[in-house]
Amino acid sequence: MRVLVVGLDGATFDLIRPWAAAGHLPTLAHLMQEGVHGELRSTLPPVTSPAWPSFMTGMNPGKHGVFDFIRSRAGDFDMVNASHIAAKTLWQLLSEAGRRVGVIAVPVTYPPRPVNGFLISGILSPRRAEIAYPPGLLRRYEDELGPYRISPSVQYTEGREEAFVTDLLMLMEQRARYALRLMQDYDWDFFMVHFVALDVAQHALWKFVDPTHPRYDSQANSDLLLRLYQKADAILAQLWEQLDSDDMLLVMSDHGFGPLHGTVNLNNFLLQRGFLHLKRDVATRLRYALFRRGITPSSAYAFLVKLGLQNMVTRVSKRSRNAIIGRFLSFATVDWSRTQAYAMGHVGQIFINLRGRQPHGCVPPEEYEAVRQRVADALRELKHPQSDRPLVDEIIFREQVYEGPYAEQGPDLLPIMDGFRYIAFPLFASNAEVVTTQVRGDSGCHRLHGILLAHGSAVRQGTKLDGARIIDLAPTILYRMGLPVPADMDGRVLTEMFEPAFVRATPVQRCPELAKGQAEAGTAYHGPEHTLLPEEQAEIEARLRGLGYLD
Repeated sequence: MRVLVVGLDGATFDLIRPWAAAGHLPTLAHLMQEGVHGELRSTLPPVTSPAWPSFMTGMNPGKHGVFDFIRSRAGDFDMVNASHIAAKTLWQLLSEAGRRVGVIAVPVTYPPRPVNGFLISGILSPRRAEIAYPPGLLRRYEDELGPYRISPSVQYTEGREEAFVTDLLMLMEQRARYALRLMQDYDWDFFMVHFVALDVAQHALWKFVDPTHPRYDSQANSDLLLRLYQKADAILAQLWEQLDSDDMLLVMSDHGFGPLHGTVNLNNFLLQRGFLHLKRDVATRLRYALFRRGITPSSAYAFLVKLGLQNMVTRVSKRSRNAIIGRFLSFATVDWSRTQAYAMGHVGQIFINLRGRQPHGCVPPEEYEAVRQRVADALRELKHPQSDRPLVDEIIFREQVYEGPYAEQGPDLLPIMDGFRYIAFPLFASNAEVVTTQVRGDSGCHRLHGILLAHGSAVRQGTKLDGARIIDLAPTILYRMGLPVPADMDGRVLTEMFEPAFVRATPVQRCPELAKGQAEAGTAYHGPEHTLLPEEQAEIEARLRGLGYLD
């Protein structure tokens, strides 16, 4: 019995259901009719980097230690990588049990670690590094299948939609060719392949499929996202054909998608409300005056767009970028000795500048709760720019979603703004406004619920699944493959996916906690953390900026 997992990053039933009903997605329609399907709750925030480690470990970020693409360093940040995951992954557990695995392009898998089979790391991989285990794996196929592509090559800009989508279709096709060839060349018990194209496309193209969007455009490009979903559907059919009758197919996404209406410069808001302070020197005061008059990163980006040079942004090194940004207001101009709270992360993550935790923390531990509550109360006063109603729907406190030895590394507050229709500028601020437009012009962003579909031996037929979470998939896969579930996994086995007779005959088995010793020691499970070279850090940062996660 084998398990095939197909990850469609950002896929949503909001598009799949009507398109499948209209006959545009026959493979996904067949899966919904003949297998089980339901929404899959992601992590909070619903972001790629914490979601995929949560999938692969069955744990919340407070246990595995990855909360975002970047790790906050009180005004600076570094990029996450696989060595920051403080728990064993699904493919490690399967390898240790003697099962043969193949993993392609899952995010947060660089640097690739040894497995009983092969692993090709995902979108956070440097292009010139060894991204596969065993080393040299990809070179064997390059002449036949072409050089392996990590990420898209064309950045979205208005007027170049066709080139943008064509590049994403080519990326999907090549990844499918690699997956199909490797499925044939390797014996495997577990195989997984990840496709990032739907996520990338929906950020840019959502306005073409959503009549409720303020920038809805029904006259042109209305079929672009459908073409990408149809490509995913066709690839899924090809992969499904490789399975035997007693195998299981699982299709999932790490989060859903929906409209994006605007951006909130939360650090401007915190500055206005006295929780964040700037340095008092003359240079900072001058920069602040210029910032308020519109000399900002947003205006600089708009100028580059007019010149057709916006793609240049993705090729600027971190050192050069910091030098340029340093000419505007930035975290380098913050007075950390007086700053109680700051925001970092594009969904609106807010950190209390806690003494003993942040490098320049000034909030005494005994004042933490009171400061956090004052910030939360202030956030509730944020107003929607059109209706003047509260912009913040809900404020999630850290302990509501994170539990474990790394929980304190996560954001202290997570405001949900207008059902995720508004997100935050991920770094200091894009311009002098509090509520503004998206710098890059994106029209879509993540939602809390992705997709889950399953079909195969022992899987129930024509069943709707409720209440599934992304952390439930690792224990469910282990269970279906006849292996015990580690006791420290937060997820549960989705026994309702399977035929009652199978569940009665196959009770869930538990084994001791596997990550406890490493987690208590506060070290990554894999040993010492991997440090990216400066040029690698700059490359990955530029890639995320090009995809909209740092702009």
